Amino acid sequence: MTKHRLNEDDATTILPKLSLPATVEELAAQEREPAARRSRRPVVIVAAVTAVLTTAATGWALTQPADQPVSPPAALPTAGSRGYVDGFGAVSESAQPPSRSLPRGPGAGPSARPSAAGSSSGAPTSPGQSLAPSALVAGSQRSLRAADRPDRFVRQSSGLASLVSVTLESPGGVRQAATFTVVAGLADKNCFSFVGVDGGYLRHRDWRIRHEQSNGSQLFREDATFCVRAGTVPGAVYLESYNYRGYYVHLRGDELWIDRWRDRDAVFDRECAFAVSAPWG
Repeated sequence: MTKHRLNEDDATTILPKLSLPATVEELAAQEREPAARRSRRPVVIVAAVTAVLTTAATGWALTQPADQPVSPPAALPTAGSRGYVDGFGAVSESAQPPSRSLPRGPGAGPSARPSAAGSSSGAPTSPGQSLAPSALVAGSQRSLRAADRPDRFVRQSSGLASLVSVTLESPGGVRQAATFTVVAGLADKNCFSFVGVDGGYLRHRDWRIRHEQSNGSQLFREDATFCVRAGTVPGAVYLESYNYRGYYVHLRGDELWIDRWRDRDAVFDRECAFAVSAPWG
């Protein structure tokens, strides 16, 4: 008996051999078999086919390579230099600030926790009292004072922001107009936006600092976002425009504007410095 014949008769062969009737006599004999015996044949065939398919599927699965860890998608590059437009035309061709001596590092960042009106140490404070720059946190109410003018605070009135004298004897409306809720920047959560008692925002337009209701535009969000920078006046903050890099909130007398930083100008330096204060209203 040959090797080929042995393989055919091997009891381990997966498919059982099915004998088919060779003659009419054999076919007739099968027809005479009991119906119960004939009905079992399709079941045996189906079971054999199912076993073959299951064995094949298992073998295929074992030959597949193990799952490989999925790498996270690579971060997309962000845009580099771009121009900034304030409703009246392009101003800066680059997001990079001009060379200047003012440090670029932020002096304070937004906080997710609201801050009380008092100082960071928890000691009671009186309205208008100067606080540390770190007291400028999102969720707090604060007033802003000109660093070199002890009684002059930023106040919104008739759609504009300017400096006015505020004291304990000032009318309630004046004190409230000199108080702002600090929120995370509308265009950058690492910066700040300032909301007045009527829900309007400090924003720049035509270079002037104004107080206006949001119109929901991207331009408004950028105009109403200011980033805190450290400066040379102790205990003061400097507010840089988010979308006009190198331009700072600057005093022209009692009016507030955004102007390009001027190097080696001590007067300009003082006019850009603001003290964070306990709220008036």
